[in-house]
Amino acid sequence: MSYNAKVFNVMIASPGDVASERSIVRDVVYEWNAVHSKSRNIVLPPIGWESHSSPEMGGSPQEIINNQTLDKCDLLVGVFWTRIGTQTTEYVSGTVEEIEKHIKSEKPAMLYFSSQPVAMDTVDIDQIQGLKKFKVAGQVFKLMEKT
Repeated sequence: MSYNAKVFNVMIASPGDVASERSIVRDVVYEWNAVHSKSRNIVLPPIGWESHSSPEMGGSPQEIINNQTLDKCDLLVGVFWTRIGTQTTEYVSGTVEEIEKHIKSEKPAMLYFSSQPVAMDTVDIDQIQGLKKFKVAGQVFKLMEKT
């Protein structure tokens, strides 16, 4: 049976090393919808570049993704593991660009960092270092907000 509901698009932002975690986030959002959407009159569709963007001319790849997906989202869930992601023209990575632009638009964002074990000889040290810098910068920002 149909019902009226507000739709809040949920952007899933992450670099390429967390495909299974992205799938888990989608499953959690779908489960939330199944359990709560009718009683709360809210639907949360998960949005991601791989499912909600298409090839287009006229801008950088990240700019196109931002226009097609990020700008239409109300919430953001960011997931990291061993990579910060691929650098864009303005940011250390596309994922960081999505997060920063989303936060600047005063929309809520939730960031998660996987603690799954990893064989260090299989990861790019520069990516790990970039991720560590991003985490530290985020902690400093949170401390500044509290004062």
